Amino acid sequence: MIRFVFAFSVTLLAVSPVLAQPVKDVPTAKHSADDPETIVRSLYSEAVDRDALPMTQRLESLFLMERDYLEAKGYPFDRLDFDWIVNGQDALITELAIETMEVPIRDYGDEAVDQFDRKIVTASFKNFDSPTMIRYYWVRERSGWKLDDVIGYGEDRGIWTLSLLLAYGD
Repeated sequence: MIRFVFAFSVTLLAVSPVLAQPVKDVPTAKHSADDPETIVRSLYSEAVDRDALPMTQRLESLFLMERDYLEAKGYPFDRLDFDWIVNGQDALITELAIETMEVPIRDYGDEAVDQFDRKIVTASFKNFDSPTMIRYYWVRERSGWKLDDVIGYGEDRGIWTLSLLLAYGD
């Protein structure tokens, strides 16, 4: 028994440095979660699998709840009757401009801290000559940048918030 305890202790000491290493989250999605602006640019430059967009658990769960609701009701179409990336059903994007704004974290004294864990990436463009602006709200999590919400502005649809459309419908 003493040999077993000794062998176990030696083994535990040998692997403890390995166990003490920090866990590294590896993004498995098609998009790198390192740069929100790059991800947004890719949305407008190529056919993108939206299921591969890195999203916060909150936004991802809203999409899953929407899917489950549709399946339970037997509805063939979802309540999002438009492509939220282009603010329409079809797209002919021109005059695309993308800007990124870093949003500082504030401490209790309301002073800016040197950490930037939130970004707003704004895509402004014309879709079939209709001026449109889509704001993507990003937060940095342990595994990288995640999309947390989207707000769209346009002549045809007015103003909408993706999370509210998913949670409450049109």
